[in-house]
Amino acid sequence: MFNKILFLIFKIGRKINNISRSVARCFTIQHYTYISHKRFVFKKGWKIGKDFSIRYDLSTTHLLIEEDFQCRNGFKILLGNNGSLGIGEKCFFNNNCSINCLGKIEIGNNNQFGENVLMYDHNHVYADKEKLISEQGYNTGMIKIGNNCWIGSNVVILKDVAVGDNVVIGAGCIIYKSIPANSIVINQQNLLISTAGK
Repeated sequence: MFNKILFLIFKIGRKINNISRSVARCFTIQHYTYISHKRFVFKKGWKIGKDFSIRYDLSTTHLLIEEDFQCRNGFKILLGNNGSLGIGEKCFFNNNCSINCLGKIEIGNNNQFGENVLMYDHNHVYADKEKLISEQGYNTGMIKIGNNCWIGSNVVILKDVAVGDNVVIGAGCIIYKSIPANSIVINQQNLLISTAGK
């Protein structure tokens, strides 16, 4: 009997915890969409995991997330330098994805992203040997991803890249040039395995 009571208390506590997390997530979205002068637009149907965050500066950055957006835990967006980010309908991001936008990033509809996918539409400037790299600013560009793409875990997408529709990118690829529609991209690294002591 005592175990049943403990189990019931545990279930009630878990339910309260889930409700409080849901309320906190809702408040987070409300903060971004209303307090931030409506520069950020979230359409209906979003589901976000823990540790969702948007960091932005005081420039006129813009974010549009279309309907039925889903992300798991640790999804992070960095916006700055008047950057513009658009995410299409029914996109899913797995754990710990990160989008870093100082220029322009456009993501189409019905895309799936594995864990730890990173996007950067900018690079550090480092030409001046007399200055610290951190003081030289950035070169910005654009990333465009079409519709119905599957981007595998640990993929890094760099600036000035266009990914066409229906593209599959395998785990661990670094995408530094554009990929035509209906392509499959894999990281063809060789595993060198040797026996210990030989």
